Amino acid sequence: MNESIDLLAHHRIIPTVVIDDLKTAKPLSDALVAGGLPIVEVTLRTPDSLAALERIIDRRDMIVGAGTVTTLAQFDAAWRLGVRFIVTPGLDENILRHGRRRDVLVIPGAVTPTEIMQAQNLGVSLVKFFPSHAFGGISAIEALAGPFPKMQFLPTGGVSFDNLPSYLKNPSIVACGGTWMAKREWIQEGQWEKVREACGKTVGVVRNR
Repeated sequence: MNESIDLLAHHRIIPTVVIDDLKTAKPLSDALVAGGLPIVEVTLRTPDSLAALERIIDRRDMIVGAGTVTTLAQFDAAWRLGVRFIVTPGLDENILRHGRRRDVLVIPGAVTPTEIMQAQNLGVSLVKFFPSHAFGGISAIEALAGPFPKMQFLPTGGVSFDNLPSYLKNPSIVACGGTWMAKREWIQEGQWEKVREACGKTVGVVRNR
């Protein structure tokens, strides 16, 4: 599991995608890789999401995780496909324990001091800070790092190309997740060049940090 955190820390960015049509899974993954981001979180929000997850994992040159996992059934379905990490919108002790049994990194959602303390006491070292903008963004993370100096954060929801540098310079932040590199409408419309260009620009920001 620590290896998975290291991979996230290496890339610093995780495109978070919603796939409505299975046919878009392969060209989307091609565009992400071409843009320099061979990593993706496929959210389990649509009927085709698991099939799309499988199709992307099958190419074997990407780090693939499942997001919006809220049940053990979703967890097992994604785990059987071979995901490298699981992201949940909230803190669920049963899913965390299941992740340890399956030896898969689970990144639970936690934004309040109480939730972060609970996560820490359950052995979690990385939490998803979502929705980041609504809960105070970078200033909130900076404040929370005081009482929780060992906790690491993955902010999503409100992170954008414009404010990305301010997030990346914070040492408590392992990586940032977002949709600006692969917007849902771009995926639906097959605008792969926009995805590739947005990924390339984002990778440039990371390299300049």
